[in-house]
Amino acid sequence: MKQFLVRSIFLCALGAPLMAIYLTINHRTGIEHRVVGMPDWVPFWPVMTVPYLLMLILPWLGAYALGDQRNFYQYLVSVLLTFLVIGSIWYFFPTEMIRPMTPEGSLYRAHRDLIAIDNPVCIAPCGHVMGPITIICLLAREKRTRLYWMLPLLGLGILSIATTWQHRPLDILTGSFITLISVALTRKIFKQCSQG
Repeated sequence: MKQFLVRSIFLCALGAPLMAIYLTINHRTGIEHRVVGMPDWVPFWPVMTVPYLLMLILPWLGAYALGDQRNFYQYLVSVLLTFLVIGSIWYFFPTEMIRPMTPEGSLYRAHRDLIAIDNPVCIAPCGHVMGPITIICLLAREKRTRLYWMLPLLGLGILSIATTWQHRPLDILTGSFITLISVALTRKIFKQCSQG
């Protein structure tokens, strides 16, 4: 119970400021954004908003499943480092993508609610992969067989990012690359600290 409370405090202490910073960057006014376009071959499936939203929540829940407390702290540091890099790019090199109109009907309500909060900016690179990729790397380090179900979930999440037109495939690749570098770098730092 104590570990659950400690992790909850740390997750809230990290998550709340990062969300506030993101929304501040996302809602800046008077900023000239470079307009980017989605490739023609990417479909627009706003019904994929539900798996997209789940992909944002599940990594935080996955942090409770980490058996090693050092891996939990590495998760926090990796996400913070990745956000600092990606958030700086959003701030200094703002991008925007025009999305198609959301179809009418209750099936698309989640997408309408999402775009009412999340402006079509902060496109490059994709920040939505930072939590999922980081938690997958750390959970798989503890038990490699978890990859059998985590990788398909990640694939569905990545598909949902692209098909809800949140980010282009190139942005997803760039965000994934930044995240993997952050995980490798923090792993090296944590390993050196535990040895020294």
